[in-house]
Amino acid sequence: MPKILSHLQLWEDSSPRTPAGQMACDEALLHFCEMPVLRVYRWTAPAVTFGYAQRLAAVESLARRLPLMRRWSGGGMVFHGSDVTLALAIPASEAAASGSSRDIYSAIHEGLLSAIQKYLPDSRLVLPEECRCGPVCFESPVAFDIIAGASKICGGALRRSKAGVLYQGSLHLPGAVPAEIANSLAAEVSRFEKATALQASIDKLASSKYETPAWLAMR
Repeated sequence: MPKILSHLQLWEDSSPRTPAGQMACDEALLHFCEMPVLRVYRWTAPAVTFGYAQRLAAVESLARRLPLMRRWSGGGMVFHGSDVTLALAIPASEAAASGSSRDIYSAIHEGLLSAIQKYLPDSRLVLPEECRCGPVCFESPVAFDIIAGASKICGGALRRSKAGVLYQGSLHLPGAVPAEIANSLAAEVSRFEKATALQASIDKLASSKYETPAWLAMR
């Protein structure tokens, strides 16, 4: 099966960040990158991210008093802590960014599935008739999410802009190897070198947007 990307830079980001810093980093990466970049990271403490369109009051009632942060992408609530979190930034200049959101999402997860099946051979994509509506991402599989048995193990959401496409995903696979994830998405993978200019953009986005009460409570 052809891979969604011909080339990709992998960023294994071990920097400790607040929830606001994590989301700012993902968004800044899309605006900064000149070629596709996959950022793979973990959380220093449990937190919940929730979709751009979700209402704060509804999310707060389910969040178990954990720190909350609204994502730039859509989707439902995600409880972070034990997961491997993925941010794939695809610039608008890439052919992969020009497809429909459904096609991009399914292509990303078809690629990820090839890596996951090395660990969980019974894992597969969710069928349309298996979808369930609900506010919590991992309790509400949508088409092309990844399940193993009865458990959803990978879900994500997209954000499209003039800069391209940002995929934000959560993977529950303790033994996941970032290089294997990257190689499942691209024919050629190289290492991403973070520039000082990117960190400046992250800091600016965090302070001007994600750390503000207005962003959290916009809906």
